[in-house]
Amino acid sequence: MMNKTEQIHKHILKENVVNTNDLKTISKKILGKKDLSYLQRKYLYRLQKTQKIGKIKKGLYYGIPLDEEKETFNVDRYLLAHKIKQGYSLGYHSALELLGAAYSATNIIYVLIQKKKRFPSFHFQQVTYQPVINNLLSIHLKTVHYQNTQMTITDPARTFVECLHRLDLCGGWEECLKSLANLKNIKISDVKNVLSFYNNTTLTLKTGYILELLSNTSPYFHHIKTETLESFTPKETWIPVYIDRTVKSTYNKKWGLYIPKGTNEILRGI
Repeated sequence: MMNKTEQIHKHILKENVVNTNDLKTISKKILGKKDLSYLQRKYLYRLQKTQKIGKIKKGLYYGIPLDEEKETFNVDRYLLAHKIKQGYSLGYHSALELLGAAYSATNIIYVLIQKKKRFPSFHFQQVTYQPVINNLLSIHLKTVHYQNTQMTITDPARTFVECLHRLDLCGGWEECLKSLANLKNIKISDVKNVLSFYNNTTLTLKTGYILELLSNTSPYFHHIKTETLESFTPKETWIPVYIDRTVKSTYNKKWGLYIPKGTNEILRGI
């Protein structure tokens, strides 16, 4: 029969990563105490000392299997991110990764969060966990099943729009295009709905332009017809803008945008 230390270790291992809420549940279930100070002083310290658990930061721990060494054991980045602030979602390049669309891997995880709930960005095991202020907390979200955990991320339509809105959180122009080309299940009606929350003409134009481009280059976008994108085009009074002022660009009259040169070449062979 397992003693209390072993039971606590087993529960932490089952969760992979535990936060304060998890620890309160464990304390109440095994020790019959709501106060965490006793759990931390008598059990967590002992488990850390014997290298059966590791501390990520205050209130955040991970379990180390008995057949693993602390120095070489890597915590799953998504499971860790899921526990930082429960009730929030992963977005931008992190959503692309979990949707199976990201062209390249990255060592940054983006957690969408309200300003009042933000946490300091931190680095752990060569991965940076970065909060991104985003007040659209309850629209166009998707639950994905990842390693026995239900994880919330932005859905394909919202991911598509928000990556174009914040290229810096998607690896830049080239990485963004190559990743979006792999994104499945995009519906124009959903994209329009997401855009309505932003009410940003430049973002609408970029979205329309990329949808048109991908409809001719990616098999996942062949269902999109040109005529369905007419509502995305600019008014006659629109003053053209650059997608990126730091690179050489070509003017696209239809979309009222200066497009970075070489954009079409980026998608060849995707």
